[in-house]
Amino acid sequence: MERKLFGLVLILVILLTSQEMVMQSEAKICEVTSKTFIGLCIKDRNCMVRCHSEGYGYGKCSHILRKCRCLKPCVAEETKENLP
Repeated sequence: MERKLFGLVLILVILLTSQEMVMQSEAKICEVTSKTFIGLCIKDRNCMVRCHSEGYGYGKCSHILRKCRCLKPCVAEETKENLP
């Protein structure tokens, strides 16, 4: 009986600590308006091409203002104000 309880507690501890490690490793995403995209953003593909040329990993059109928004994983010292 004690061995079964010990095994159950051990599995529970392993599951909880692995979930905590995954949550800590998730990167935040920094998002800025493209500096080179001109006009209304209708297709994400066109925005993505512009964002790649600006050094970002991904680009998408905002739904309301139709602006091209560039995204990339944030580095710890980066903020939205000091992105390129």
